[in-house]
Amino acid sequence: MDADVVVLKESGPRLEFVNHASVLVSNTSLGLLTDPWYFGRVFHEGWSLLTETTDAEIRDLLQRTDVIWISHEHPDHFSPPFFKRYGELIRQRGIRFLFQTTRDQRVAGFLRGQGFPVQELDEDEVLALQPGFTVQIVKNDLYDSALLIEVDGVRIFNLNDCLLSTDQALADFRTCHGACDVLLTQFSYAAWKGGPDHPAWRKRAARSKLDVMRRQMEHLGASACIPFASYVRFGHRLNAYMNDAVNHPGQVRDELASSGAEVVVMRPGEVQSLRRLRQDQESLAFWDQRYAEAAAAPLAEYPLMDGLDPLREAMSVYQSWVFRDNSRWLMRQARRWMKLQPFAPTRLWLLDLSLAVEVDPLLGRLDVVPPDDLDLAMHSRSLEFIFRFPFGFDTLFVNGCFEERRRGGFERFAKCFVIGNLNAIGIHVGPGIIRHGGVLSLLLKKMRAVGENTAQPG
Repeated sequence: MDADVVVLKESGPRLEFVNHASVLVSNTSLGLLTDPWYFGRVFHEGWSLLTETTDAEIRDLLQRTDVIWISHEHPDHFSPPFFKRYGELIRQRGIRFLFQTTRDQRVAGFLRGQGFPVQELDEDEVLALQPGFTVQIVKNDLYDSALLIEVDGVRIFNLNDCLLSTDQALADFRTCHGACDVLLTQFSYAAWKGGPDHPAWRKRAARSKLDVMRRQMEHLGASACIPFASYVRFGHRLNAYMNDAVNHPGQVRDELASSGAEVVVMRPGEVQSLRRLRQDQESLAFWDQRYAEAAAAPLAEYPLMDGLDPLREAMSVYQSWVFRDNSRWLMRQARRWMKLQPFAPTRLWLLDLSLAVEVDPLLGRLDVVPPDDLDLAMHSRSLEFIFRFPFGFDTLFVNGCFEERRRGGFERFAKCFVIGNLNAIGIHVGPGIIRHGGVLSLLLKKMRAVGENTAQPG
C-alpha cells in the first residue's frame, strides 16, 4: 500500500475500516469500535460477509479498543456470537459499551448479562469519552440510531442504516446537528426487493441508494464519504437472486465522482488519517476480487420440515410470548372492528412441504387449505423461525427468503405478524397503545410501500 495513504503511526485522529459496518475511530489514547460483526451467517442463514475477520485480527483489534458502540439490534450490527466468543477478552480489557436508551432493554440486558459495563445514552445526549473526543447518539426510524463523533476537531457522522433520505429530513438533521467532515453510510439495498420477477425494483433500490448518498453528502457538508454497511452477500438458495443489482464499491465511487466529496472505499485493516482521507487503488481491487469470489460460493439451504406438527408446536411458543405481553382480548377486538384488520390470518404456500396453509396465530390454528388466494410462498423453517423469535418477521423481510403470491400479500402477512415488531421496540397491545399512534402509522406506511413497489412493472 501507498505509505502516504495508509497511516499507521499518525499522531492525529485515525479511522480503521474493519468489516461491513465496523470501524475503529481512534486518537493516541482511545479507540472507539462500532458494530462488530466479523464472522458467521445472520438473518436466519440469509446473509454472509464478503470476507470474514480472522481470530488473530479480532484479538489484535480488541487490544486497541476501549469503547464499543452498537447502533441497533440487527445481527449484522449486534452479533451475540461475537460477544460470547470474545467475552473474556472484552472483560479483561475493561471495554465498555454505548447503546441508545430503549424501552425493551434487550440489547443492554444481553450485554450486562455477559458482564459488560453498558452506558445508555438518551436522544441527543453528548458524552465526552475524554477531552476532545465526544459522541452523540441520534435515534432514527423504529430502532436504528446514528453516531456523531468529534475527535480532535474532526466531525464524523456514522449513519449506518438510518433512513435519512429526503431533502427535508436531511435539512432538519443539518439544522439540529450541523455539518460533518466525514460521512459513513450504507451504499446498497439490504432487504427483500420483489422476487426474481421484479428486477426493476432492485435496480430502482440500488439507484436510490446512490441518490441518497449524494443528498447526504450535499446536505451534511461532508468533504469525504466512506461507503460501508453493505459488504454482504445474499447467501441462501432462496434469496441469492437479489445479488443481481447490488451496488459495488467501485461503481459507487465512479457514480458519485461529481458529488463534490471524496468517496473513499476502504478494505479491512486499512488505516487512514481522518484529516487526509484518500483512495487506495488496492482497496478497489480487493473488493472486486471478493465480489467475484462470492458469486461462486456455495449457498445455504434449510433442512426439510417433518410435516406440520413441528410448526404447530412452534406456534404454541409464539402464542405464549405474545399473550404474556399483549392483551388477547384487545387484539381480537382490533381484528374484528378495525378497517386494517391487524392480526388477521394469512395464507401461505410452504415450499418444502408443497402445502397451502392458513395460519391464524391469534386463534392458534394452522390448517391445510386449497392453494388459492395465497399471500406468500416460503420455506417451513422460515415460518417456524417467526413463531419462535419475536424478531422473526423482521428477519424474514431482511433476508428475503420468500415470494409474494398475490398483490398485497406481503401487507396481509405483515399485519398478521406485526406484533413482534411492536414488542421489539417496547410497545405492547394494551390500554396504553393509543399513545403510540405515530409508530403504528409508520409501520403501516412501510407495509404499503412494499405493495406499491411490487405493483410496478418489472
